[in-house]
Parts: sequence; structure tokens; C-alpha cells
Amino acid sequence: MLTPNFDKTEFLKSYWQQKPILIRGFFSKLVGFISPDRLLEIACSAAAESRIVITHPKESGTDRYALVHGPFELTSLPAMSDENWTLLVQSAELWIPDLKQMIQAFEFLPRWRIEDVMLSFATPGGGVGPHFDQYDVFLVQGLGQRTWQVGDQIDLTKQPPNLLSTASDLNLINEIEVKHEFTLVNGDVLYIPAGYTHWGVSQTPSLCYSVGFRAPSYAEMIESFSNRVIDELTESQRFTDHTDSEMRDSAEIGENDWQRAWEIVSGLLTDQGEFLHAFGSLVTEVKYPELVEPLTDEVIPEELIAFKGKAVELVRNPASRFAYLLQADPKPLLLFVDGKVYELEKVHLPAIRQLCASEFANIYDISELWCSVDSLGLVCQLVQSGALWLTETEK
Repeated sequence: MLTPNFDKTEFLKSYWQQKPILIRGFFSKLVGFISPDRLLEIACSAAAESRIVITHPKESGTDRYALVHGPFELTSLPAMSDENWTLLVQSAELWIPDLKQMIQAFEFLPRWRIEDVMLSFATPGGGVGPHFDQYDVFLVQGLGQRTWQVGDQIDLTKQPPNLLSTASDLNLINEIEVKHEFTLVNGDVLYIPAGYTHWGVSQTPSLCYSVGFRAPSYAEMIESFSNRVIDELTESQRFTDHTDSEMRDSAEIGENDWQRAWEIVSGLLTDQGEFLHAFGSLVTEVKYPELVEPLTDEVIPEELIAFKGKAVELVRNPASRFAYLLQADPKPLLLFVDGKVYELEKVHLPAIRQLCASEFANIYDISELWCSVDSLGLVCQLVQSGALWLTETEK
């Protein structure tokens, strides 16, 4: 189990979502979760999201960095002895199960905000270039050494004037004004809030674990909420005007009419209950829907119970996202799984907390989930949706 060594209270008060900080020895002993050779094999899988960035030090602008998307062929990958390249694999925890320890280590922050662990391997001189992210990220140094330069925070509401015109999604900028420079070794962590420019260059063959946080945009929140409101409306709900004999001009949109339209729309967007459903669904949307495959056959409670106690475990799909929301009485408990919402009685809260807890491996061990018709029905729905799996017990 990975245990971070730092003052959480001071970090949350003075640094979280405010300013960068280097934390030396954040992990006292960071074991190697994977070898570079194995990471290259994962990058060749069609199911994994991978990229390679090759740096051309003598070039400038958009010619300095070449981005290639996977999946790759092993024979097409750069040689380990070549310098100036880096491999990026998103959501590495899906392919390296032990990396869930890395996610658990950051659960002093809301777990539903953690997006994934991106793993990067770089040879000397390798990196993705000076860039910024739209989200908070912890850069955890594993194998080797990597030097990071950190610049100012840019205004994310405006396009940076020195943003490179590139087809990549790396948010590269032409240059940064360096405010801090750090060389990270095993166990060190560099925290970078959203919008801060930074640039990492590998000094030796190195592995970096980037723990990124989900940050829905205002536009995404409005879209999610409005779509949910739209789904509740019918075609027969229509605007009606307030025309009377005092109309001045048939081409004019009268004040009474636009105010009436505004009252209708703004009124529909004041339902906090609908917003909670929309927000919870948005932040638990699965990143890779193709990895959460619903079952075609109906799941029967008796069939699931029959497997209990045998050499079978019921586990969460690693690609699925779980969160819950406790409302004031008499409103129900809300469980969010992969963008779907389930309303439950509050008596199920202890079981739902265990269901959402990262350390709970076997769902069969949550006894409260197997004691009522409602909770059994929930388990069946989650198995049906692909969020829960039956798997053989590891020996």
C-alpha cells in the first residue's frame, strides 16, 4: 500500500488548485509497477490509448515535436537506445491493476474527480514540450530522473498568444518564462494546478506517473443539465405569445414576449434535483465506453447468489466509475455509476459506501447488498450494465 508522506492539511489550505509545489519523498519507497518493455507492449494493444512524441531539438515551432498515435507495432517503436522520445499511455491503471494503489494514495481528494493515471516512459531528452493542462495533475517520479520547468499560470478563459498551431491535443506553447526548475527522483511528486505552464525533460531513461483530475467545463455542466431537462419535456409544451391590440410593429419581438420566454427557460433550469442527477451522471461518465459492455441476457438474482461462496468473485469493472450523493431527508440516496443514476433508500447507505470504496474487492463480501429485494435488484442491474463482473478467484 502506497502511503504519501506530507502535510495534507497544509497542502489543501495553501496549494490545492492554487499554486505548484514540489514534495520530495512524497512516496518513501515507490516500487516499479511496470518495466519500460512491458509498457511498450501495452502501447501495441488496440484497446489502450497511447501516443509517442518525438523531439527534434534542432527544429522550432510545430516542427520541433512529432506526435504519433497508437496502437503501435513493436517493430515500429523507437529503440530504447534512441534519445528524445517519450511514450504516453492513458489510464494505465486499466492495464496495470496494482496502480490502483496510486489512486488510493490520492484519496485525500474527492475520488470521483480522479480521471486516470497516465504513464510516460522517456529516454534522455524526451518530453512532450512546454504545455499546460486544463486540469490539476500530480507528477509522480518512478524510474530515473526528469527535470521540470514551471512557468506562470495562464488565463484559461483566453487563448495563450504563444500557443502553437498544432493538430495535437498537447496544448503546446512556444516557450515559457521559467519560474522554478526541479529535478525529480524516485518518490518525488510535483503538483501542477490547472493552467500552469510546465515542461518535463528526461535526464535518464525514466517513468513518470501523472495522476490527473477530471474537471468538467462550464459548457459540459450546462449541456448535461439542459439535456436532462430536455428529456423530461414533451413536444406539446410550447411557447405562446401575449399579443394584444397595442402591438406597435409585427416585426418587433415585444418585451412581454421575450420576458415570457425567459421565464419559461430560466424556470426550467432552477430544479436542483434535476441538476444533481445531471452533475453526478456527468462526473461518472465512463472514459472508455467500449470497455463497459452490457450483457445481453437478463441477470437473475438467484444465479448471482448461486455463485456466492464458490471460487468466484464479483468485482467492479476497472473502467467503471462509482460515486454517491447523500441528500437531506426525505430525498433518496443517489448512486451514480458510469453516467447512470440509481435512487435508493438511505438504509442502504453503508452498503453503497462499501460498493464505492476503492479498497473493497469482492462485492459478495458486502453482506447488506444481499439482504433485500431492492439491493439485489441494484446488483443485478450493475452486472447487467457491465459495471460489475464475475471473475475467478485469484489463487
